[in-house]
Amino acid sequence: MKKGLKRFILLSLLAASPVFIVLALYLVQDPFRVVKPYNGYAYTPGDTVTLAVNLGYISTESHRYYIDKQDFNSYIMGSSLANYYRIQDWLPYLPANAHAVHYNAARESLQGLLNKLKYLSRHGYALEHVLLIIENQMFSRWPIDQDILYVQHPDVAPNVGWWQFHQLYFNAFKKTDYILYSLAPNMMTQRMLDKQYATTDIPDRIEPLNESYYAWADSLIMHNPDGYYTPDHLSRYHTPIPMMPAPNLIDSYSRGLLQQIAQLLQQDSVDYHIIIPPVYHQPPISNNDLQELYDLFIKNRVHDYSHDAQMMSSLRYYYDGGHLAAPYCATLIDSAYHEAQLSQALQFNNH
Repeated sequence: MKKGLKRFILLSLLAASPVFIVLALYLVQDPFRVVKPYNGYAYTPGDTVTLAVNLGYISTESHRYYIDKQDFNSYIMGSSLANYYRIQDWLPYLPANAHAVHYNAARESLQGLLNKLKYLSRHGYALEHVLLIIENQMFSRWPIDQDILYVQHPDVAPNVGWWQFHQLYFNAFKKTDYILYSLAPNMMTQRMLDKQYATTDIPDRIEPLNESYYAWADSLIMHNPDGYYTPDHLSRYHTPIPMMPAPNLIDSYSRGLLQQIAQLLQQDSVDYHIIIPPVYHQPPISNNDLQELYDLFIKNRVHDYSHDAQMMSSLRYYYDGGHLAAPYCATLIDSAYHEAQLSQALQFNNH
């Protein structure tokens, strides 16, 4: 009987050995940047291709790494569209003691924004100035917690546990493509790119600020726009579909989230501004939804640029089919803060 038991244990270990090998690869290589602590993306200098990673998770980890060194008290928050509202373009409108950082997530939702604000408040982090970039599509977007690129950080989202989080990533890593890429990256690079598991889109980084930007693209856009907006580039992202009328997207669910965001900002006496950006060939915010924001937040802190017909219809303001280029993001920041100052001046003169 003992001999049979030993044989059973040995066969069980042999059967389980591939799982242990894959687990060891996952833990040692940490391909998604979710096992070891990282100060941001941790791209290797000179990388030309990398696995796509979770911007929201990286944002939280970067913040945790640098908060004690940087004393952040000012936040730019939103989806990947918020990435290119640069800190250097925002700081001139803030007090001298402002220490700003990006805290974004790809395909950010209102629930994700609220979770991050609650996380900052819960941990007692200074929350003095906030610039929220809320595109129209965010009103109808739900958190995507079953996808490795979008699942929320377990310390931020109460519905996401660490076991669930790592199980999601380990199950993704068990795919043959990821395992082969970890063993022979050069042979698998094109396949990973074709499947969009990897990307060549590696931005410049200012790591303590969790900021991504494209120095080469910004230089071309400002000084030689035809060099960036080539016929090939424009044809790649051109969308001939006519824009539809603006739908009402704020329902009872999103209204409740917006109310909680407004209450949190108010109770913490946060100096905030909300920019609703234009998005190429996407409907602008509806008049009803815009009025809801005016009713929930301080009216002169809500700045709608989604109706800008020129920016909505021309690719020459964007890096691609949706991300407004940093030079034009800077223009919106400047316009928003001057608009607020003008409104205050008008109110003061009317009293």
